[in-house]
Amino acid sequence: MTVSGTPLASANSLASATARALPRRLGALIVDALVISLLDAIVNGTFGVTRVTSGVVPSMTTGSFASFTTQTTVDWFWLTLLWVAYYAVLEGLFGATVGKRIAGLRVTDLEGRRIGWQAAILRNLGRLLDALPFLYLLGGILTLTSKQHQRLGDRFAGTLVVPTAAVISPPLPSDVLRRRAIAVAVVTALLLAFCAVFAYFGRPPLVIEGERNTSEGIFNQAVGSYTLGSPRWGTGTVTYPVSYELVRTGQNCHGLITLDWYWPLIGWVFRGGESNCSPPIYP
Repeated sequence: MTVSGTPLASANSLASATARALPRRLGALIVDALVISLLDAIVNGTFGVTRVTSGVVPSMTTGSFASFTTQTTVDWFWLTLLWVAYYAVLEGLFGATVGKRIAGLRVTDLEGRRIGWQAAILRNLGRLLDALPFLYLLGGILTLTSKQHQRLGDRFAGTLVVPTAAVISPPLPSDVLRRRAIAVAVVTALLLAFCAVFAYFGRPPLVIEGERNTSEGIFNQAVGSYTLGSPRWGTGTVTYPVSYELVRTGQNCHGLITLDWYWPLIGWVFRGGESNCSPPIYP
């Protein structure tokens, strides 16, 4: 019995409950992966910079065929933070992510009670190790082989994943649940609104950086550094003055870069540019 008089679940019953949860955890993982992929796409599409991931860009060749692949993404740290925050916030507030809720699962402590923020954060920081070496291999092995089907993060935080019916704590009061759901919805809406505003007014320099990385537009030769001036905005268009230096010849160049806006999926696209360069310093 607990101090409040609520009986604690036995170790055997909880072990049985975690075993029953196993098939559902895979389905929950797939749903959560889809949700996180959508969030990643929004973040990468808003704040990401196009970089060459393999091959040779045209500016590095001398008239030969150039083949390369690119990816538009933010640094891995921010995507990892988003991944951990998604799980920690929803499990801290509701005891379940979107996938777990659909699958009828909850995260509890070792006695079948709701977890707090500390356990939610610690449990999901452990995902950084559970995901090693790839595709949750370590976490999957531990989940399948441990007595209470705990991955490493569960062991750090002292948590279990069980069917909703196995949770011994009373459900959250409806008014508390409603306030938390509204808070999550409002914060999500504000973040999406910020992304939408930034995608229009803040993203053009990131698109230009991607042009430089892939040697497109006026950056069709290797550029060491460049500086953008104040933008001139039009209806669905923006033009930046630009100054840059060519690596191979040492020339200083000045010009204009114009981007056009294509709503809603494409965003800013390089339309064209013009530039004038000083005489070459190096042959």
